[in-house]
Amino acid sequence: MAKIRYLPLPRWTGAVVAASAVVVGIILYAIQPSGAETYVAVPSAAVGTITLFAGVVLGVWFATLEFSSGTMQRTLTAEPNRSKVLGEKLAVVLIATAIGGILVAAGAAGLSNLAADASGVAIDRAELAGQLFGSVPRWMAAASIGFGFGLLGRSFGGGIAAALVFVLAFDGLVSFIPGLEDFTFGQLTHDLTNGIGGLGETQNGLFVAIVGTIAWCLVIILPGWIRFLRSDLK
Repeated sequence: MAKIRYLPLPRWTGAVVAASAVVVGIILYAIQPSGAETYVAVPSAAVGTITLFAGVVLGVWFATLEFSSGTMQRTLTAEPNRSKVLGEKLAVVLIATAIGGILVAAGAAGLSNLAADASGVAIDRAELAGQLFGSVPRWMAAASIGFGFGLLGRSFGGGIAAALVFVLAFDGLVSFIPGLEDFTFGQLTHDLTNGIGGLGETQNGLFVAIVGTIAWCLVIILPGWIRFLRSDLK
């Protein structure tokens, strides 16, 4: 928690996410689109995508921080239980992403609602809230994926690259495998958002989406976790 509070990357990442919500709200207020769906779709797409990437960045950064700064041996001297070190790191990443996600969802929803009111457009506030707040678990899953790739590669840049390729491109490859197109990370997290937000039908049920998303996170995290437990950190 002290790292998140005092080191610059989390603050800058949070500032970028907050700025995206404010900028989107200002643009909607200035342009005043007539379509009610715009006030729901634009914040969900723009703010949601930026927050997703922010979750990846935070996850990778937290996994690689001690490696890049050369303090991992001192960390393990203070706490020799390696699984406890990783477990606490991952817990802090998920908690920080959840809290930040809830705040940005509330801010984006509030600003979009104000812009719609100023334009005299009636919007579906339940759908707006469902899209944004329902995305929080998806952002947490992205942070977990970033943590896993960072832990495996032990490099901030490499972890970011691998995580973004997985989040943005890997689904396309998996979807060519018969029977797996409905169980990609993107599809499952999309169903997770829709199921939690109450946004209608999902390709998979909410239970399958939760289990599948957790399974993908474990597939990415476990190899780096096992390597961390078994390897020499000199």
